[in-house]
Amino acid sequence: MDTKQLQKEFHECIKKALITFSQTEENKDVYALVFDCDSDVGMISFRYNNLTRFENTKREYADDDMVIYGLHGLEYSVGEFGFIDFQKTDLVAHFTASYYYHRIGDYFREDEPIEEIKDDFEDIFWHMIEDTIQQLQSEIHTLGIHTTKDIVMFYCDHDQSQEARDVMIAKTVDAAFMKKLIE
Repeated sequence: MDTKQLQKEFHECIKKALITFSQTEENKDVYALVFDCDSDVGMISFRYNNLTRFENTKREYADDDMVIYGLHGLEYSVGEFGFIDFQKTDLVAHFTASYYYHRIGDYFREDEPIEEIKDDFEDIFWHMIEDTIQQLQSEIHTLGIHTTKDIVMFYCDHDQSQEARDVMIAKTVDAAFMKKLIE
């Protein structure tokens, strides 16, 4: 499998989804774009939050004793974010499906291209996502996304500890801003 082509196609899938998203009502004051993943099965959800959604979430939880602001509060609780649908190319779909089948021990035919990278699935998976975030950070304003001043792009893994999530987020978020988010 050509992993460079995989990364290129995944980036293009997400870029197209953002261009489509930019034409929606939700494209106002977007402050977070997140890849919410489940590395056990190769699942990738692309999510966003904007100031309006956040204000609605705050009202919904107003009576609860919860942390509201910062990375460990409702402000960055990915489960409260909206979804941005994206269409996978055949190669991206094959990779994510194969990733799942490899993890459960059920392989595709031996001649499938996934066989040559089966031992590196997880590294390729995370690198593909990191690479896309890095590219989007320089492109985001050219795609028509209406962001806040401090747009944050990161990825996280399903059901991971807060500490593991912080380590993962720090890979794509500026250190000074990361410190601000945690305090």
